[in-house]
Amino acid sequence: MKSRTESLQVAKHRLFDLLVIGGGIAGAGVAQNAASRGLSVLLIEKDDFASGTSSRTTKLIHGGLRYLEQFRVKLTRQLCQERARLERLAPHLVRDFSFILPLSKKHQLFNWKAHLGLALYDLVALSAQSHHHFNHLGPSAVLESAPALSSRELAGGLKFHDCITDDARIVLEVIKSACQEGAVALNYIQAKGFASKGTALDGVVCRDRYTGDEFTVRSKAVVNATGVWADEVCKLADPNWTKKITPSKGIHIIVPASAFETNTALFLPTNDNRYVFVVPWQRALMIGTTDEAYAGDINNPLPNRDEIDYLLHIVNSYTDTHRLNRSDITGCFAGLRPLVRFSASGDSEDTSSMSRDHLIFESALGLINVAGGKLTSYRLMAEEVMETVSQKLTDVEPGVSRTANMMLGGWSHKNEYLAQVANISSKARNLGVDPSIIDHLIASYGAEAETVIDIVEQHPHLGERICSDYPPILAEVVFSVQNEMALCLEDIFFRRTRLAILNSRQTLEAASKVAHLMQQLLEWDKVRLQAELNSLETQMNEHLQPVSDMVVTV
Repeated sequence: MKSRTESLQVAKHRLFDLLVIGGGIAGAGVAQNAASRGLSVLLIEKDDFASGTSSRTTKLIHGGLRYLEQFRVKLTRQLCQERARLERLAPHLVRDFSFILPLSKKHQLFNWKAHLGLALYDLVALSAQSHHHFNHLGPSAVLESAPALSSRELAGGLKFHDCITDDARIVLEVIKSACQEGAVALNYIQAKGFASKGTALDGVVCRDRYTGDEFTVRSKAVVNATGVWADEVCKLADPNWTKKITPSKGIHIIVPASAFETNTALFLPTNDNRYVFVVPWQRALMIGTTDEAYAGDINNPLPNRDEIDYLLHIVNSYTDTHRLNRSDITGCFAGLRPLVRFSASGDSEDTSSMSRDHLIFESALGLINVAGGKLTSYRLMAEEVMETVSQKLTDVEPGVSRTANMMLGGWSHKNEYLAQVANISSKARNLGVDPSIIDHLIASYGAEAETVIDIVEQHPHLGERICSDYPPILAEVVFSVQNEMALCLEDIFFRRTRLAILNSRQTLEAASKVAHLMQQLLEWDKVRLQAELNSLETQMNEHLQPVSDMVVTV
């Protein structure tokens, strides 16, 4: 990625074929696809890259098992194919993961349906060349994999496979891939309005949220890929716009791995016909998710006590000896699904039954919009969006998309990936870097993990862990500021390292040393330094409040 200063200069003085509003996975995918076709592309995001829904998911790249319950075989097949593709294109970041669905003696009909569903899932996945198949486990095998589960009424379990990732990091990798193809990306740039020639868009009026500077970027076509903010952007072009998005809120809680003993991810059926995941992730356990209509501030969704207690209740219903309570929770987060409104019903409708499909549509001035969809299918959504964009570009002929074979992470093919991982690991070991840190760096930064290791080699004190219980190190702060446009403490803790959602208290304990390092890198004055610490403290306490009445200070 170019520096932010250089990218701003390019944005202000260039006519682009396509401007993409929204730096989540949908916008990143469109920018990558367009750039791979030889188009000039600018991507802007009003906050940080992946700061919305795209960093607040269950971190799964999945084949859509639940869609089989709706007999949507074609969609499931597409998702299985994309899952297999992402395993190949991002081997450091998208990894196979096993799940166990416990079976109860009380629910024989459900057990039979689950067997049938997973058999069909395997059959559909065959076209994606999946090498993993579900299998039935007896009660003792289930308890061996997940000792925390209760043996009472346990009839066994079904073991199946999907993939896990780091959602914020995969968004950054897709954006970097777009930039390697010539795209320009900018965070903290807000779309304030549209410029037009007659009835057609001619550009976007932008505001730099860090300097307050306003400028107009000229572009031949504009895509609105802002998720739950899509209606707000549409209103900039049409004040009478009718809403198409219904936000659905989902929360997750984080507990230490020791709080609920399991060596595998769990897929827990609930009495309200949903499922709750218990997923080992980043040396902790992530539990989620909920699904409720949301009418609050879409810029700052937060978990509440009822939602947290719901997840605790579900998990505790499956155990006798490992019962969780609020004091076990080290972190939590909430995200909003941008569900497309295909009916005229209001915001109070049951969001769990609403479609997860994406919708591509045009609004006033020829603005192209994409809303809905899933992390797994971002590349497919981008392909569809570009079909519409291509019709708008009368004076340029887009080439053929190459995203189906563009590896993420800085590799060009699998053999290079294997060789570079070996070299990076060897170099890091020679510097005395802990193996868990090496694995974390490669999984997070791909080939650029070597750059992080180089920083440690030049400044050994930056090999120190940011938080004592987790692998991220101070050198990542330097790397993220210099190479990934990290501009504030929130960027580092919430999205570049994920520490803020893993452990709120340890994040606050580490805030000062990270802030002083960023002060050196970004030349903050004392006022800005204190403002950053105050802002992070406020955010952490907002997340801690539903868990505990304690207030923690930096």
